[in-house]
Amino acid sequence: MKQSSRSGFTVVEVLVTIIIMGVAIGSISSLFISARNVQVQTLRYDQATRAAAKQIESLRNNNYSSLVSGSTINFTSSLPSSLPNATGTAAISAPAADLRRADVTITYVSYGKTRTVKLSSLIGQIGISQ
Repeated sequence: MKQSSRSGFTVVEVLVTIIIMGVAIGSISSLFISARNVQVQTLRYDQATRAAAKQIESLRNNNYSSLVSGSTINFTSSLPSSLPNATGTAAISAPAADLRRADVTITYVSYGKTRTVKLSSLIGQIGISQ
C-alpha cells in the first residue's frame, strides 16, 4: 500500500496554538485595562489640582479682609462632578501680620482608594506671594 501525503495540522498543534493565542490576547487586554485605569487616575488628579488652584485664585480675588484667620471654607459644591465622593476645604491662617495663608485640600475616591490634593498660597494685603 502506498501512503498518502496529507498536509495540515494535527489537533494537538491547533490546541497549542489556541492556548498560546489566548494567553497573548489575555495579556494584551490586561495591559490596556491597566493603561485605562492609570489614565482615569491621572485625569482625576489633574481635575482635583485644577479645582484647588481655581479655589486659591478665587480666594486671592476676594477682599483680603474677608479672609479670617482660623476659618475654614467649604467649597465642595463647586468641585467637578467627575470627581467621585469629593470634598474641598480651604483653611485660612495668619502666619504674619498683613499676611494670610490658604491651605486648600481636596479629597476624592479613585478606584476604592482615598486620594488627597493639597495646595497652599500666601495672600498679602498689598500683593500676592506663593
